[in-house]
Amino acid sequence: MNHLRKLGLASFLFLGLGLLCGKTSGSALGWTPSTALTVTLICYAAGLVLALIAFMQSRRGQSLDGTTKFLARAPLALVTIGVLIFFLRAMAGV
Repeated sequence: MNHLRKLGLASFLFLGLGLLCGKTSGSALGWTPSTALTVTLICYAAGLVLALIAFMQSRRGQSLDGTTKFLARAPLALVTIGVLIFFLRAMAGV
């Protein structure tokens, strides 16, 4: 498997894990709220760093197939869209 695919899948994994930890209650896992928040933020940070690395390496000019391009570039696009939605909701006061 291509290293960009691995980075993209790892990024998706960490972003999904952060979303899962954020949506489930910490008491269901035996965590305090501060522990759940810390784990969620660490997962999001790791996912973002991996997404940035995969995106920057996919722009180097090498010929990539469609699946590899998607897995390398999609996590950063999803993070960008999520931040845009969060910003627009904050500006609208919702």
